[in-house]
Amino acid sequence: MKRLPDELVDQVRQATDIVELISERVELKKQGNRYSGLCPFHSEKSPSFSVSPDKGMYYCFGCGAGGNAITFVMETEGMSFPEAVVKLADRTDIKLPEFERSDQTESTPDQEKKYRMREAHRIVADLYHEVMLQTAAGDAGREYLEQRGIQEPAMREFKLGYAPDQDRFTVDSLARRNFDLDEMVEAGLISISRDGDYRDRFNGRVVFPISDRDGTIVGFSGRSIDGRDPKYVNTAETPLFNKSELLFGFAQARGAMRKNKQVLLVEGNLDVVRVAQAGIPYTVASLGTALTPVHAQNLGRIVDEVIVCYDGDKAGRAATLKALRLLEDVAVDCSVIRLPDGEDPDSFIGTQSEETFLRLIEQERISSLEFKSFYFRQGKNLRLEGERVRYIETMLEEIGRTANPLLRDIYLGKLAEEFHLSKESLLSQVKPLQPQQAKPKQERRQETQVVTSSPQDRTFSNWKRAERFLLAYMIRSEEVGLEVRDQLGVAFNDPAHQLIAGKLYEFYGTNTPADPDRFLTMLHDASLQRIVADLEFMLMPEYDPDLLSHYIRAVQNERQRRTLDEEKSQLSQQTDIRAQAELMQAIIERKRRLKDR
Repeated sequence: MKRLPDELVDQVRQATDIVELISERVELKKQGNRYSGLCPFHSEKSPSFSVSPDKGMYYCFGCGAGGNAITFVMETEGMSFPEAVVKLADRTDIKLPEFERSDQTESTPDQEKKYRMREAHRIVADLYHEVMLQTAAGDAGREYLEQRGIQEPAMREFKLGYAPDQDRFTVDSLARRNFDLDEMVEAGLISISRDGDYRDRFNGRVVFPISDRDGTIVGFSGRSIDGRDPKYVNTAETPLFNKSELLFGFAQARGAMRKNKQVLLVEGNLDVVRVAQAGIPYTVASLGTALTPVHAQNLGRIVDEVIVCYDGDKAGRAATLKALRLLEDVAVDCSVIRLPDGEDPDSFIGTQSEETFLRLIEQERISSLEFKSFYFRQGKNLRLEGERVRYIETMLEEIGRTANPLLRDIYLGKLAEEFHLSKESLLSQVKPLQPQQAKPKQERRQETQVVTSSPQDRTFSNWKRAERFLLAYMIRSEEVGLEVRDQLGVAFNDPAHQLIAGKLYEFYGTNTPADPDRFLTMLHDASLQRIVADLEFMLMPEYDPDLLSHYIRAVQNERQRRTLDEEKSQLSQQTDIRAQAELMQAIIERKRRLKDR
């Protein structure tokens, strides 16, 4: 295998829209020629995270995180450099040759393990998919899905598969490819019995691959098709898989969600496939668990409205209420589809029709407050004063959680009219919203000026400020870089600055023009990449040769001072009179030179 050519890395980097990439994780707002948002790398309330499409870089003025599209994927996905390049190449439809990962850059042991796990998941997903669609061993799984109304295009879209009903099909397949089986147990692909035998985990089940945001398979959900328990076997928590963060169908739905600014939230994997097949591609489901705050935040970054369509039973209605409260906390608009008792989206489409379900979505969804009004009336006799008061108090609390002022006013009016109460008296009982919750999503996107100076100590000594400005000019201009090389070399005082200067001279030594984004990519050191991103986002005075000379003198003077301090220390420890005299003469001469400068 060959090393990835720098030209291809450059092509991938330049083809990637960094704003689009980061917007999948961060809600960005345009401010001038940059975009700002809340930093994904640390917790904050005021946006200090800045993205520059012109530079192809991001930088956080709060925590110092910085880099380009490749480093963003590395940091957020825990990937090595080549893995991140491959992932971005897939996004931009750039074909890459086979390459030797170890030749491209060093990876940490944790990154190497995750790479092997991802590769194993890819291979196993391909095997299960091929078994179901291409072999007699998969007939049971394919026929089950067909009976449930799932057509082959949808099977291919979601890469559905079937794990043969054998104890060691997956085990042997992985072993033949030299995967460490203990590591595969840790990855959740196989299991190990009490007597130490490796066993298949999903055998005899239809398998739904679970992908991360970008479509990399990180886990599976296996559904029983013959009545065996449990009904579902899901990947447990692994280094790749955290079900509180992942949504089934997210990778397939992402584009449609962005386009429509909507998402349909359902409970089950089959619901997602059936509804997407019916013509609503912006459909996702949580993975065998209730919606989590992370799920809500991830959806809130992409869409303006979440349509909740959970099962039409008691548990489904309770789950709907919990989901609405979480979604209201991130200030997205919410609506609800009430299915008949005992129905879920999959069964409803099966017993009714796709057209009827689509009509339900378009014409019969209700507001979150209308659903809550229905929900809290259940089991209550509102003719009884005590139950009536409790219902009104509950609804006032829910009205208080609603960010939409129009909905608040409508439902206060409805309560007042139904129970013959003063709207003003009801309004006085509504608790005010928290400041952040009180704003609709569109307003929250425009709030708070971006922080442009770090809360960390940004007061630098004169020499360090001079080194930072020198490097910032050098990164932007090959001519300045070579001039500083001739006058200063790598004689910077900060060790990190020495390394950056040396790498920059090497960069320009290949006749490469100034390109900060490309230079950052070739560093392969996160700490140095952060410094370069920081320097790129600095506000710079206009270039002046006299100012450049001033900065160079400041750096040289600091080096002279450090040498002087060393000589003074040597003098205090020296016992030989002749050596003392020589050191004293050297100190006097150095002081004179410093004074003259």
